[in-house]
Amino acid sequence: MKDHSSFLDLALDDSVGFDPLGAFDDEVEEDAEAVTEGYLGTPHTDEPAPKVDTRPAAERIADLFQSMAPRRKTLMGMLTFCATPQTADALDAEVNRLQADNFSVYTPASLANLLERAGGLTRVTADGEPYPEGDPEPVLVEVDGVSYYEAAEAPAVHWVATAEGMAHAEADAPLARLTDLLNEDARYATIYERILNLTAQEGGATIPTINDAVDNDELLKSPRLYAPHFVDKLERCDAVEWRDKSWRITAVGQEGQRLVADLVAAQAAEAKAAGDAPAADGQ
Repeated sequence: MKDHSSFLDLALDDSVGFDPLGAFDDEVEEDAEAVTEGYLGTPHTDEPAPKVDTRPAAERIADLFQSMAPRRKTLMGMLTFCATPQTADALDAEVNRLQADNFSVYTPASLANLLERAGGLTRVTADGEPYPEGDPEPVLVEVDGVSYYEAAEAPAVHWVATAEGMAHAEADAPLARLTDLLNEDARYATIYERILNLTAQEGGATIPTINDAVDNDELLKSPRLYAPHFVDKLERCDAVEWRDKSWRITAVGQEGQRLVADLVAAQAAEAKAAGDAPAADGQ
């Protein structure tokens, strides 16, 4: 299993330090070399140097989306929104819109930082130029014949998707994922059909409604499965979405309705043909 902790670290409060030696006070002399191995700062005073992920941006972005699956739609929306440079305030507002029905402990800024670390977003100036690193050079000013330097104001941060970020967004194919899901889970085609039809109703379908319609089906007795298992898979294919306190079908889900209806019809035809077939000799 891959370690995705490098992305999730940004969600933690950076002000909360960790004493790498404090937990081993009784064994400092004995284990000092082992404890400080790989620690690039000065013990008790400096923060350890952050590890640099040297993998290609495309791989880091894919890894982020996999480790942050519940935020996939929000992250994807951020990439497409930033196809052109956007102010930090505009991106914050877009993330809040995307998460309006899907609460997250991640702030817009932390999600932007995660995408930046993965190589999906980058900071630029209002002119689209690379954002300058470090503090801006002080400005020489003159007042009443006296010259002095004063701190210059840093340019406003704008966010724009990188080439790798846009490539990831453009390669997203939710209908293809849904088609693969229905083929792989063909045994449960009638379950998926039932859920999609319920969510297609005006006002969508509440969780209790879906549970009542699905959970007691014989198909789900062995192995024991429940409605949320299938709803989660449909959501990851962008076939349904949680909005206004109910599950609602999307445009992708509407295409899925046609696909699953054909699958269910084909299965019924096969079952009928098998039932109508004459028994083999001796049977």
